[in-house]
Amino acid sequence: MHDHNFSRALAKAQRKNPSPLVLDHGSRVAVIGGGPAGSFFSYFLLDMAERADLKIHVDIYEPRDFNVAGPTGCNMCGGVIYESLVQSLAVEGINLPPTVVQRGIEYNMLHLDIGSVLIHTPRHEKRIATTFRGAGPRGSGECKSCGLDNYLIQAAIAKGARHTRSRVSGVKWFEDNNATDPDCKLIQIKTKNADFRTYELLAVASGVNTSILKLFHDLEFGYEPPRTTKLLTREYQLGEEAVSRYVGSVFHAFLLDIPGLDYGAIIPKGKYVTVCLLSSHGNLDPSVMDTFLNDPTVRSALPPDFSTESYTCHCGPCINVMGCSQPFGDRIVFIGDSGVSRLYKDGIGAAYRAAKIAAATAVFQGISTEDFKRHYLPFCQKMDFDNRIGKMIFKSISLIQRMKFARRAILRMVSNEQHGKASAKRGMSLIMWDMLTGGVLYRDVLIRVLHPGFLVRFVWNNLVSIVFSNGNELETESHDVIPSNLMIDLQDIQGEEEKYMGIGTLGKLYQDGEIIVRQGEKGDCMYVVQEGFVEVVEESGDQQVVLNILGKNKFFGEMAIFEHEIRTATVRSLGSARILTVDHKNILQRIHEDPSLAYRIMDVMSNRITQLNEEVAQLNRTLSDYCRENK
Repeated sequence: MHDHNFSRALAKAQRKNPSPLVLDHGSRVAVIGGGPAGSFFSYFLLDMAERADLKIHVDIYEPRDFNVAGPTGCNMCGGVIYESLVQSLAVEGINLPPTVVQRGIEYNMLHLDIGSVLIHTPRHEKRIATTFRGAGPRGSGECKSCGLDNYLIQAAIAKGARHTRSRVSGVKWFEDNNATDPDCKLIQIKTKNADFRTYELLAVASGVNTSILKLFHDLEFGYEPPRTTKLLTREYQLGEEAVSRYVGSVFHAFLLDIPGLDYGAIIPKGKYVTVCLLSSHGNLDPSVMDTFLNDPTVRSALPPDFSTESYTCHCGPCINVMGCSQPFGDRIVFIGDSGVSRLYKDGIGAAYRAAKIAAATAVFQGISTEDFKRHYLPFCQKMDFDNRIGKMIFKSISLIQRMKFARRAILRMVSNEQHGKASAKRGMSLIMWDMLTGGVLYRDVLIRVLHPGFLVRFVWNNLVSIVFSNGNELETESHDVIPSNLMIDLQDIQGEEEKYMGIGTLGKLYQDGEIIVRQGEKGDCMYVVQEGFVEVVEESGDQQVVLNILGKNKFFGEMAIFEHEIRTATVRSLGSARILTVDHKNILQRIHEDPSLAYRIMDVMSNRITQLNEEVAQLNRTLSDYCRENK
């Protein structure tokens, strides 16, 4: 039997459900689109193939140069990486550097026409990152390695992918004359002024702001592009000092009664801010942007001399609001916005999860329609169902925006929770945090909303708001949440960390000797070292033994992810260290969706056991030598 046929037979035998179409040694994979979805897919496909001892070739077709400022290198996105993705990437060993993170977000601020309130991040640390998708807005000059998309595509290239800076202009099926099955076809793609190239698998990650998706109508496997709507974005250059002074490390979210507008946001990025507007009612009229920016509530979060006309970049990109009808076929899979994505929120996180599941299916299961239907489709269906719940929630929010007493009730609840007058564990603060960040499923948000305790509190606060609707008591209470001199408040709450660690950082800063976890305490999370070093110390009475010193990208406390176990050692900062917390519930949910995420954790635990065995063996040898010498 020829080596090629033997490899194919062996690959089939290793699979629980043998597939007629598999990736073999030497298989070629094409990826259309070098944004997050395409780069994540390429990265994980090559990583998993390496684990399976499979040598494949990956070509990424992306015509844009992400090192060029302005629309040429931009992917037209708000560029917010929410905490669930930050934590998942940290476990994968992908820690976003300060050159990519334009600002670590420390707070969410909810703005209503009747007042504003700060919502603290879980565990009071920076776990949301704002980034440029390219090299920055028009006029900012080239900023190599500062954009998210360039960082991710370079990570894929480092894994072994090859980047072709050309636009795909043709796609067609190709009959494989060497195949035993006459219905088995390969896929071919071409770029302008080039011949068709043949591939065993094609991953489409081009997004929805492109005409490339029209190429797949003639392939006749049932693909229809997703339904979309347009959002509005503008980039304003305020200067780093003005951004820090007036906007801060804060994600500003606005729920205002502006016709057609569901949601607006001001996102700080270095010396720029991005203004992003969303609507569930269809495409937004461009005039809504000026209406939004001239609203007094919005103006209060911007410099006094701010001009709506002084933007450096603007666009009206399409976003996915309903997944495509058939996101796969034989030898072809659609990921990211061209397949299915998260409604309004966490599109980059959705691309990460879809890419990884599609890559795992291709490497470990197969690349036929049935393989993707069995292993990739459930993820798509789950996200589509969750998006339907999200639409219902956003419609409810639109209704609340038109009722002043309901807006008062929301602000009152969040204010009381943030000031310790009420529990935030199941309160409005957590619900608003999750809606603003997109860090959890919309289903989980709905479950919290329907909790009897929350419903009782919400109804009570609505009644109180109605009773005091003609007075000033509630109005004063709400406005007291944010001082009138907002810029001083923002400087006070965030100045120290920015002074020592910079604005483009994630995690929480610990000073030299500060305890991160203490021996004997019950654990409910694990930690990843972002910068600096920590030492692991075992305490016994008055004695302390240093067990290990961990540096950048290393993690500790991982046993708490699987069980709420008692910490067996104390971990403290060795010098200044920046640490990112990975929540128990978030990472377990991701492991449930993607079991391969546990691979790195188990790999580290296995290495530590091996290291411990070596140390025990060395200790035994030392004791044996000592006993022999002292006989």
